[in-house]
Amino acid sequence: MSKLYLVRHGETEWNVEGRLQGRKNSLLTKWGRFQAALLSERLKFAPIDLIIASPSPRTLETAEIIRNERDIPIIQDEHFLEIDFGHWDGRLKKDIEESEPDLYKLFWEQPHLYKTANGEDFYQVRERVLPWLKHIFDEYRDKNILIVTHEVVLRVLLSYFDHAPVEKLWDGPAIQSGSLTIVELSADQASVSLHADTSHLRVAGHLK
Repeated sequence: MSKLYLVRHGETEWNVEGRLQGRKNSLLTKWGRFQAALLSERLKFAPIDLIIASPSPRTLETAEIIRNERDIPIIQDEHFLEIDFGHWDGRLKKDIEESEPDLYKLFWEQPHLYKTANGEDFYQVRERVLPWLKHIFDEYRDKNILIVTHEVVLRVLLSYFDHAPVEKLWDGPAIQSGSLTIVELSADQASVSLHADTSHLRVAGHLK
């Protein structure tokens, strides 16, 4: 049996400001870098063979901090980029909610109905991510892999492992920055053994 470690990048400046990032980027905050460092310490002895990261600077920096001085290759993979928000990229959530309340409500409450003219919907993210995940399983069979990616991609991955439809995408616990999910993989099944855990962020009382 092998393991898949799924990580959301550390907190960024735009996370703090309440902006959607999507394909744009903002820097990790001091807390975001510390989140990654705490996760690195937690995974110090985990048998990780390979790290795959979205090419976004925030995910790459998180991956590099987690790797620390270990001799683990990091592969950039655009399949794990965040959802393309189109004209929402970089905008404050509160401004989007005010200017496009109906579409914003669909995004959060009825994701299966959300459609945008110049970005991706959730079905398109699934079509981008899931076939490639299966390719990775075939390419790196019996390897322990850590994937550093984004919230929507993680929601898509977890809905796949939980056999949940797009309608249920936002159900379940929050996927916080710096969180860790572990999926146990065998020849014929995959099961989530740890779901968006942040217990490592409570070390020495550090929890924002």
